[in-house]
Amino acid sequence: MTQPSQDLDSSLPRIIGRTRRLPSQQRAVFDQIFHSGGGYVLDFSDRTMAEWFEENFDIQIFQERFQVEGASKGKTLSGFVEVAEPRLVAQVLRVLWAYRCSLDGYVDADAAKEERLKAWLEQFTSELENASSLNLDDAFKDFSRDTTLPKLRASIAADLVAEKPDVALDRVHTYCVKRFRDLLASRNQAVGAKTPLDAIFGAYGKALRDEGAVSEFALPTLRVQHKLFNSLNQARNKRSFAHDNELLEVSEAQFIIDCVLASLAFIERIEASRQTPPAALDDEIPF
Repeated sequence: MTQPSQDLDSSLPRIIGRTRRLPSQQRAVFDQIFHSGGGYVLDFSDRTMAEWFEENFDIQIFQERFQVEGASKGKTLSGFVEVAEPRLVAQVLRVLWAYRCSLDGYVDADAAKEERLKAWLEQFTSELENASSLNLDDAFKDFSRDTTLPKLRASIAADLVAEKPDVALDRVHTYCVKRFRDLLASRNQAVGAKTPLDAIFGAYGKALRDEGAVSEFALPTLRVQHKLFNSLNQARNKRSFAHDNELLEVSEAQFIIDCVLASLAFIERIEASRQTPPAALDDEIPF
């Protein structure tokens, strides 16, 4: 099975555009790789394409949010590339490439051209990963020798990349409890086993205040974060897999987790600068 071809520039300039991930010229190369021009994608029917995405990634590919350009298979795939989490898109395209290469009639007969197509896809998926807005590496750290921590971080990352913040909520809560307990332990402050997350963070915030680790301008932000971790605690208890609950709406779970990621990244920056803390604040400033 063949389609009109387009040779790639050997210099491989940046693929992702300023307003679209696949500008028209690069879209032509993408369509060449996945035979997705004219509404088709490889050898898929509507049914087999839906099954492939569900079985490999638990994605309902023919959902409205991916059909911004139209409902055909090719336009749905390009819509997914445009709007889904970039790291997820990169993962899907790598597996889709492997599927393409397993089929008869879809690998280009010109070996040099096939190699250029592969290099293009490798660059595109790398650019997608770098374009991700998920602040995972700054927010989640292997901060102790706890052997469960790497698995916990990996599980959280997998669900967030897969756009399942509602599923990740319980484990994000677990990570936060572990992290703030560890930060308090490093200050010789013990925390009871049943102390809720917001109270643990409250104790940590007071420690930062007493150390003068944040300025008077950042203290109000910490107070807001105290409310954030209270909300995370409530959502975990009442709307997550921690118990037999109805899950939180995806958009709401994503909002909470986005705020938590930003807060954790802020905390890590504070901890990194603890060796040179600012002058102590007025003791009368309440946390």
